[in-house]
Amino acid sequence: MRLPTLSLIAFIVTTGLHAQEMPIHTPPRSISTSGESIVYVVPDEVIVNFGVQTFDRDLDKAKTSNDDQSARLLKAIKSLGIEDKHIQTDTLNIDIQYNDRHQGIEGYGARRIYSVTLKDTKLREKLIDHGLKNGANQLHGFEFKTSDLRKHRDQARKMAIKAAKEKAVALASELEMKVGKPRTIGEGSVGYYGRSWGGNSFSNSIQNAAQAAPEGGDGGETMPLGQMAVRASVSVTFDLMD
Repeated sequence: MRLPTLSLIAFIVTTGLHAQEMPIHTPPRSISTSGESIVYVVPDEVIVNFGVQTFDRDLDKAKTSNDDQSARLLKAIKSLGIEDKHIQTDTLNIDIQYNDRHQGIEGYGARRIYSVTLKDTKLREKLIDHGLKNGANQLHGFEFKTSDLRKHRDQARKMAIKAAKEKAVALASELEMKVGKPRTIGEGSVGYYGRSWGGNSFSNSIQNAAQAAPEGGDGGETMPLGQMAVRASVSVTFDLMD
């Protein structure tokens, strides 16, 4: 009975020696931060949306009337020097309208929607005036855009990365530590927030500024362009060192 006891003691001692020899793995220290930035840009494009809607008890008359008004609208748009490639139109849509008791057809509604892209933003008010006086009887709003969106997005990303690093350095210094090389980086939301008008109200999703652009628009305009915002956000994990 003594031999098994000695063997058990020897096994325990050997296991203890091996445990002391194994190195202890310490997970690397790191710090994770995020950065956001907004670049304000003066828009250089405007998209204006018109509607042409007609109604008649007779289907053919409703369609013919819509064709005539649409032709007048296109002529007015092109008279401002706007090219065909900057004019988009929806197919003709027909709505059947029934009487109150749904026992018969009251008439037919025909409608088209035109989207016009202006490369010269100063023509915006003139285009809206010409369109509503020549065929269009609905204004479905307009939206400001920039043709250099990629350039402004790249600039916003660089600023967001710089903000994330500055935040990491500030946090680490409070703990008497230093920030090392980046380990991971992830991109959050990147996009632009343009000023738009949806037919009855203006909207602008700008929250806070990181860099301002010069004010746009002519001082004589009754509807100034204002600014649009290009936003970027990133998250970065850095090595943390003594």
